[in-house]
Amino acid sequence: MFSPKYSCVAKIVILFLLVGAVSGNASEHGLFSRPSLLDGPGGPKAWLRVRGITVDASLTHFFQGLASGDGDQDMQSGGKGDILLAFDGWKLGLWQGLFMNMHGEAIYGDDANTQGNGTIIPVNTALAFPQLGGSDEELSLTLTQQINEQTMLTLGKFNMLDAAARTPLIGGGGLDTFMNLGLAAPISGVTPAYLLGGLLSYRTDPAAFGLFVYDPHSAQDSDVLKDPFDDGVTFSLSVTEPFQLWGDTSIHRIRGVYSTQDGIDLRDIPQLLLPPEAERELGTRSGYWFFSYAFQHFFFQDETDPSRGWGLFGQLGVSDGNPNPVEWSCFIGIGGNNPLAGRNHDRFGIAYFRYSLSDDLVDGLRPVIRLEDEHGIEAFYDFAVAPWLKITGNLQVIDPALSDNSRSVFLGLRTQVKF
Repeated sequence: MFSPKYSCVAKIVILFLLVGAVSGNASEHGLFSRPSLLDGPGGPKAWLRVRGITVDASLTHFFQGLASGDGDQDMQSGGKGDILLAFDGWKLGLWQGLFMNMHGEAIYGDDANTQGNGTIIPVNTALAFPQLGGSDEELSLTLTQQINEQTMLTLGKFNMLDAAARTPLIGGGGLDTFMNLGLAAPISGVTPAYLLGGLLSYRTDPAAFGLFVYDPHSAQDSDVLKDPFDDGVTFSLSVTEPFQLWGDTSIHRIRGVYSTQDGIDLRDIPQLLLPPEAERELGTRSGYWFFSYAFQHFFFQDETDPSRGWGLFGQLGVSDGNPNPVEWSCFIGIGGNNPLAGRNHDRFGIAYFRYSLSDDLVDGLRPVIRLEDEHGIEAFYDFAVAPWLKITGNLQVIDPALSDNSRSVFLGLRTQVKF
């Protein structure tokens, strides 16, 4: 599943973990209460953590397909393996405040993203990446230096699905919670899934500020690594502030993005439809911008673990509309952890999303393709057999962007084992 360039690392990590899979007394400490399958007391993961190395691995498999609508209605079977390594420089004998994070991932099998039903937003985020970048596997690596208690600087190749997975209530990055890209990792049109750059984080009480500077192209492109920022630079500034609203925790975030990259003037899109021998005069537009407001409001929080709870979430995003092909977007939903006793590891969610394409893009393609807003509803329930073993049922009902296609209904089953 992993290529030779890092399959050796994957095999060593997995072998080391399996050696201690039954270490510790499973019956005494409860195999089915462990946070991950191999994380027993006295086991290899605990041994490594004390020495500054945290290892997390998971295998996620999907059965998903088009149940109703235009296109291929066969169920698709495929999955993804992930290995995450975190290193604490101080515990490893280096200096304090130094951290390194690696994320290796590989996909296998088939997915429901190309069943010809007219949707343009992937219905399975986890299997769309890194495949959309032309690869079945990818490796991300970042270095972080904590400057003081409030300030951190991170440099490297970022996996933005990891960032999306940390969003309260809705986060999962496609491996947990929602599967559709429109919810699992909301589309901005200016932030690739893998990027090369730097993030400066500054935390106050209570607000947190982030300044992200990165290459506008996907870091899956080898040219980005060889000649970064050759076609421009993107700046992203965000402010996140949690506060108490009506006695409940409410988290609000605003984000503004600007890129100096040039893009095709979408009004000239019809020229791309001309035969190759025809003379084309494609114009360009300089400067992408995007602005969003997002919130997560808890109706219930676990007193022992405030990160657990359920509530309302939403986001509204707007852009320049040309050269950015997505003019505006929004979603709203409810979800989080099941509040019932004994089911706090279960998660649930239901949300509505809408992505509106640029008017210039829609008008330009109208002679050959009729496009409209893509919108839909997604619902899921994660049933935790154990904290490390989850089974998810998923339903998506989508009105595709290709307006000549009928409404699509996708059914999915996801199983995940965390090692």
